[in-house]
Amino acid sequence: MKLRYSLLATAALMLGAVQARAQNFSDTVMGVRDSMFDTNVGGNPGSEKGTRNVNKVIVYFGNFDVWDYGSNFFNVDTLLSNPNEAANNSPGGSTEFYAVYRGQLSPDKIWGVSTKFGPFSAVNFEFGGDLESENTYLAPAKKDLVLGPNFHLDLPGGGFLNTGIHAYKEWNHNSFLTQPNPSYAIVPEFEFVWLYPLKFTGLPLDFRGFANITMPKGNGGSGPGNATSTEMLARPQIQLDLGSMLYNKPHKPDVFFAVELWHNKFGYTSRQLSGTDEVAPTIGVEFHF
Repeated sequence: MKLRYSLLATAALMLGAVQARAQNFSDTVMGVRDSMFDTNVGGNPGSEKGTRNVNKVIVYFGNFDVWDYGSNFFNVDTLLSNPNEAANNSPGGSTEFYAVYRGQLSPDKIWGVSTKFGPFSAVNFEFGGDLESENTYLAPAKKDLVLGPNFHLDLPGGGFLNTGIHAYKEWNHNSFLTQPNPSYAIVPEFEFVWLYPLKFTGLPLDFRGFANITMPKGNGGSGPGNATSTEMLARPQIQLDLGSMLYNKPHKPDVFFAVELWHNKFGYTSRQLSGTDEVAPTIGVEFHF
């Protein structure tokens, strides 16, 4: 059920995008992060306990590669919650798996044209989707597809901003609903990914992150009280290349601090359910290969 575009996606995409014009580039990353004070929308069944105090440890693996005509990104998160987000029929915490794929095709490379215009250095065709499953009472089983253009904007100092404008279609499961397998309307969805090196610090430090905006996707046929609202998720992050700084081994490891900001989580408002707004500090470490 989570509209979670993995932070690993931004990390791999950012590192790869700097070299995206080079073919046969590949970046593999493994890491772990600890996200504190996540929300459990609605709380555990029969209890509001944990609605705003879930700790998640997330182990992740991903790969970004550039080929002759575009790029591919794939990532899998394994999210381990404390008991404040309980597994179904268990006093222990839940386990969630979340997979993301994003592919881009480059008209510049395929047809030898130039899509550069205005401030944008390239426009690619982006496609992909997410798969998710979690063993809570809600038993979410999210599947979605995205399709649309992606605009690449170069920033001063070697940074960039990528903006995806997508058609978004979601299918899911939610045990709270009278019709537990909603199929939502196709709606606009916007994805932003950015990287800005903080060279003025004299450290191998950068400011990176992502943001998602998903427009109201209807109620999935589950009644007027379950109508969704605009959902916004962002995770700004400060990342330090500790390997380069200490012993000249780039990104072995990187360490980071982020804050996850989520408004209308899963498309619900605070008038419908508790815990739909989230501010979750996150720390982590990752290795690139």
